[in-house]
Parts: sequence; structure tokens; C-alpha cells
Amino acid sequence: MEASREQAGAADAADALGGEAALRAVGGLLGVPVHVVEDAVWRIDDDGLTVGLGWYTARGHAPAEATALAMLALWENVREERIAPERRRRAASLVSRDPAAGPLVRAVLRLQASAALLAAFPALRRPLAAATERALPADVSAEPRHLQWIIALLRAGSGARAPQRPDASVAEELRALGAIAPGVDVLRRVLAPDPGRAPLARLERALAVLLPPYARLLAADTAEHRAVPGAGGGPAEGADADPDPAPDGNGGGASADAETGAGAAEAPAPASESAGDPEAEPARPGEGRASAEGADLFAAEAAGSVQRFLETPLPAAVAASLVAPPDARTETDPGRRETPASPAAGAGDGGARGGAAGEYRRRAAELAEAIERMRRVWERVISERTGAVHALGRRPAAEGELLGLEHLVPAVVEARAGAPRPAAYLRREHRRRRRERPGSTDYALLVDRSASMRGAAARAAADAALVMLEALAGVARDVAAAEDRTGLDLDLDIRTALIVFDAAPVIVKPLSAGLDDAARRRMFAEIGDARGSTDDGAALATAAAVLGVGAGERGPGPGAGSAGRTRRRVLLLLGDGGTSDPGAAAREAAGLRAAGVELHAIGIGSDDLAVRYAPDGVRLDDPRGIAAVLEARIADGLP
Repeated sequence: MEASREQAGAADAADALGGEAALRAVGGLLGVPVHVVEDAVWRIDDDGLTVGLGWYTARGHAPAEATALAMLALWENVREERIAPERRRRAASLVSRDPAAGPLVRAVLRLQASAALLAAFPALRRPLAAATERALPADVSAEPRHLQWIIALLRAGSGARAPQRPDASVAEELRALGAIAPGVDVLRRVLAPDPGRAPLARLERALAVLLPPYARLLAADTAEHRAVPGAGGGPAEGADADPDPAPDGNGGGASADAETGAGAAEAPAPASESAGDPEAEPARPGEGRASAEGADLFAAEAAGSVQRFLETPLPAAVAASLVAPPDARTETDPGRRETPASPAAGAGDGGARGGAAGEYRRRAAELAEAIERMRRVWERVISERTGAVHALGRRPAAEGELLGLEHLVPAVVEARAGAPRPAAYLRREHRRRRRERPGSTDYALLVDRSASMRGAAARAAADAALVMLEALAGVARDVAAAEDRTGLDLDLDIRTALIVFDAAPVIVKPLSAGLDDAARRRMFAEIGDARGSTDDGAALATAAAVLGVGAGERGPGPGAGSAGRTRRRVLLLLGDGGTSDPGAAAREAAGLRAAGVELHAIGIGSDDLAVRYAPDGVRLDDPRGIAAVLEARIADGLP
């Protein structure tokens, strides 16, 4: 009844008002004053919520579309959080357990919120459909199948035209969806508001119908090595796909389990618990590119249209502040009340603006120039190994560019024996360059997170780790692309590891090629968790095990790669000085260097590390320069 009164009041407001006034009316329904501006910033302060329509107009949307999308952002992220927090928690739990299902889960949440908004504001149907038409591609033939499925659902749910040239398997899944209940629009039924069904049950019913086709299409894409949104496996196909196609339109045919949230609650489970958990089976030392940790974040977002459409300008922190009571908001600066994004919040929602994933994406975008600069350091090596050397061959031939003096005697013998064209010449050939040093390299970054590493130093260390790991993951992709293009084995297998330490070390990213979202989510949280003392000796011992130095069965052996090749091993230690056991640190450092590991130390504002790890130690007073020092160390040791 309360929801019906709310919708009736909203519909009256929509009929009487338009544009900015409609946004203010939505704010009134949500209990927060709304101020509309033309820039792209959304924020909450003592005066209410500032809505920046420029976030949408900068993406090419017309003013009416921008207003409609802004209202949808409020409806989806504030109203839904207030009236159905258990639905949001279940969605976050599903995405955390099975990251690959994330785009579909977020699309369903968006579509259900859109259906509820249109029930309250029917006049928004046309601008929302136009915004969808503008944001999503019409021709989906170039997209992976699972994203074609999402695009088709988003277009159908918003009233936009169906996508063109979908894959045959996607078209078949769409036909199968329509055949579940002849004469009933199943998609509309599972997305539409239903006062007789709890929000959580509506989410579960929609996922039970829409997630199995998505999982099948995702599995087909994965088999063909197309970009996938996460490292987890697809959900099980055995979910109860009861769309409740009762002709009376009120959802009366629902099962008791669906009504109470049982039964269907567990329907969209991953194919296996370990496959759905990106941290369940970490990569092992010795793994190469073929068994890298998981789908690469940026490769997985190749279909940027879906990602952008599912984005929201309303930061998770602002949405949480609107939902929370006023006294629960955190003071961040004078005159402004805003809940800051926590690095640990929202880790399971890769598409959200807030939380660990959102913060990581923001920092990665801001540090893109530094990432590319470090990535380009390896370009020379790749170019040299793919380039050919023009040189004279060693075998004599009947024709060539130069007379081979050392072959004159055999040529004379051949001539006297009656050979019409003795082999006396050398030809120019294209040969691969000789490799003076091994190119395959293991990099291990050790970051001190003891109690003294707080504030600017910790933030700079996290940024430097992001730059280094993303850049070297990019190098690994560059090497793979060069090898595919030339058909050569460049012997440039790049692996990375990240270890943080205080009184005890923690392996955030085991030694492996690439970089997965699980490591990205942990990186900032672990580095920023400053506490305890500094035991760099224990950290070095852990790094030795990770790099396979004297590890026996734990690693590939000193300097050996997975194929028995010699590898370079580089250890980079970052901290602000001090140690709880200098003797142990000295012994471990000596053992690493004796095994051929290149050990470099960067001391922030202290000479301690520079002296203790001389001659390869350096003092750095401004922590903002950490990434540049790491880049220089990587460049100095290139093969």
C-alpha cells in the first residue's frame, strides 16, 4: 500500500513537472533536497544532494535523456537501497562469489529499478529508451555472446529497438526465453514491479530465468578465449527457471519458496565454489602466461558500451550517506558532510563507482600515464627480439652477394670435377639477434606496511604498486601479441609478485603472469593496513620462497624457468627504514644475492635501507617519486 501511494504521488509529480523540477520531486520522495547543476559532479553536503547532469551530457546524451538517467541513478542507488537492502546485499554476495556473473546481475538490478521508475514516471519511457539507443551498440556482431545477451536485455527492458546481427546462439536463447510461457512477455514479467512479491524474491526469480542463458553464452565465449568479466566460472544451469507466467499479471503463480526467498535464493550458484571464488585457487610459482591468474581487468572491459551504460555518477559513498541517518555521516572537511569511499567496501561490485574496485579504477585512470611510461621501458627489448639482423650466411652457394674467400679451395675442386656452378658465394640472410642475457624475468615487490608507514607514504606505495603491476602486466600482453604476430618465442616471460609485511609477511599476489581482479581488490587494503613492527628479514625469506631460491619443491629452482630456462629475478623492497631483526635481514639479503637475485631497496625519508642494502639502496625523501625510482630500476636491468 505504501509503495502504491509513493508511485501515485510520483506519477502526479511527473505529470505536473519536467526536467529539473522532476529531479527535485524525486528528491522530495527520497527525503533529500536536490540541486541540479550543469557540471559532472555528484556530491552530498549540508544543503542536500548536488546532481551534475554534465556527467551524462558529456557522454552525448540530450538534456531530456540526462534528466531521465539522473532520476534512474537516484531510483536505483538510493530508493532501492532504502526499500530493499537485502536485495542489494544478495546481489553483492552473488557477484563476490562469482565475479563473471557481475555484468548480468548489475543489468538485472538496473532493469528492475528502471521498471519501477517508469511505473511511477511514465513520461520517462521515451527519453530512457533514447538514452539506451544512444549508449548501446545497434550492431552487436562484434561483441562477445554473453555481452550480446546483456545488450539485448537492456534494450528490451528500456523499450529500445532489438539489437542487430546477434550471434545465432544469442538469438536462439532469446527465442527460448519467449517460449517459456507462450503469450506472456517473460522478460517484462520478471522485471516489472510486483507488490505481491518481496524485492529479494523478484531478483531471484529474474536471475533464475536470465542467468542460465548468460552462463551458457559465457562458457562458449570463454572456450574461444573471448574477454570475460571475471575469473570465476558461470552459474549453474540447474536453477529453477519459474518465470511465474500467470495470466492475471499479479504474480499469483509463484511458488512458496520464491515468495519467502528460499529455494530460488541459491539458484544462481556458481558451477563450482572454487571456480566462483577468484581467491580459492591462487596461482603457483612457475606458472606462465597460459595459466595467468585470471581475466585481465582492461581486456575484460573491451565491450566498453555495456560497462559505461551500467556505470552510475552517484558514488557509493554518497548513496550510503543518503541512506544512512544524518548522524552516521562522516565529517571529511569543514562545511561538507560526506562518507568517504572505503577501500574495503563494495569489493564485489566491479562496476560500482565506490568501494575497492571503484577506487582502484579511479587511481588506475589517474596513473595511466605513469603506467604506460613504465610499460614502454620494455618496448626496446621486444623490438630487438622481433627484429631481424641482416648478415652474410655461412653456407656457400652458387650465387650470392659476396665471394667467400674461405670457400675458394672447395669451389676450385668442384669446378675441376665438372660442377657447372661451384658454391663459392655467401648470401645475405635475415637472422634473429643473439641474446646475451636472459629476458624472462620475475619481479617481486615487497612493501613495508608497519605502523610508521601511514598517510602519504602508504598512499604513494599503493600507487607505485599499482603502476608497476599494471605496467608489467601490460608488458606481458605486449610480448604475447609480438609472439603471435611473428611466430617467434621471444623468451620474455614476465611474472610479478606482491608481498606486504609488518611483523609478518602476507603474499597479496603470488608469482605469476598477468594481474587479476582479486589481487587488485586486495592491493590497496593490504598496503593501507599499517600496523605492527618491521620484520624485513621474514619478508625477504618469503620472497626467496616465492622466487624459488633454495625452495626445493616449493619453486622451480634458482634461476630456472618453468621450461628449464635461465630467468632473471629482481626483488624490490620499499619501506621507511628500521628493522626488528637486522641480523636476519642481512643473512637473507646475502643469500638472495648469492643466488643471483638482484636486490634493490628504496628508503622513504631515511638512509637506513640505503645503507643496509648497499650498493643497491637509495633514499627517497618525496614518496611521490617511488614509481619513478621503480621504473629506473627496471630500466637499468633490462636484457
